[in-house]
Amino acid sequence: MKTKKVELSDELIAEAKAYLETLPKNPEEVIEKWARLGQQVAGDMTEREAMNFLLGNVGISMQANK
Repeated sequence: MKTKKVELSDELIAEAKAYLETLPKNPEEVIEKWARLGQQVAGDMTEREAMNFLLGNVGISMQANK
């Protein structure tokens, strides 16, 4: 396999490192992130909508707040 070197700016590298710092690093952090996402989404759903989502009967789409 051929490889090529690519030069990246220090700023881009710093931004990438900062982004990586925000990502979950262990299972507990992943589960906490999922729980927080679920909490936000569940607050905007009726019980019926939540049940249908958990059963895989519906999907979720997002739109920006106005």
